[in-house]
Amino acid sequence: MDTPTITVWDIDLAPEAPDASVHGLLTAGELDRAAGLADPVHRSALIRSHAAARVVLADYAGVPAGRIRWTTGPHGKPAPAAGGCEWNLSRSGTRALLAVTRGPAVGVDIQREHPHGDPWALARRFFTAAEADRVGSAPAGRERVSRLCQLLSRKEAWAKAAGGRLLQFLRRDARGPAPKQWNGDDYFLADLEIGPGFAAAIATTGRTPGPVDYHTRDWRDLCALN
Repeated sequence: MDTPTITVWDIDLAPEAPDASVHGLLTAGELDRAAGLADPVHRSALIRSHAAARVVLADYAGVPAGRIRWTTGPHGKPAPAAGGCEWNLSRSGTRALLAVTRGPAVGVDIQREHPHGDPWALARRFFTAAEADRVGSAPAGRERVSRLCQLLSRKEAWAKAAGGRLLQFLRRDARGPAPKQWNGDDYFLADLEIGPGFAAAIATTGRTPGPVDYHTRDWRDLCALN
């Protein structure tokens, strides 16, 4: 049996356009959540990423984007919207990743690489000893930040694929291609190469991620398809 393709949409949320133009795609709850964000960049990122996700998912489901609705699990992972697809959304700054597949559960994460204090100290405090050694073996500075963020991205993607909380995965080794165990299931993690300044990863349940069909889009262009 062929491994189902995972499509990853790398969405640029920075280009300016009135957010109100896509308000009709979001629920009242989402708009209230966005309104409660003090930072206008974060507010726009939430609105634009959720609108763009609906347009993509609507194409899978064969329904208008305004009809796409989802619920969230106990730890925030959105439930499948429609069309028999599994999907996951992550954003960092003015960039978002949306992963969609007709295969088993998927998780995706993007992290803007920026100092989180002392990367090696943080890795020793929160990660496994082997992961802390990997961070500490890099030259001090940007390379340590990059390694910390890549490991964190893998853990986030794994937690999202499993429908768990990040806290449950911090002390679990996320290195390498070997399957990871959680609640009796196998999870496979892979890095996504998305350019300098960001770390990203994808996780799937019960199989390797397989082929990734990667697209970059401006959020306005995606929403114009609605």
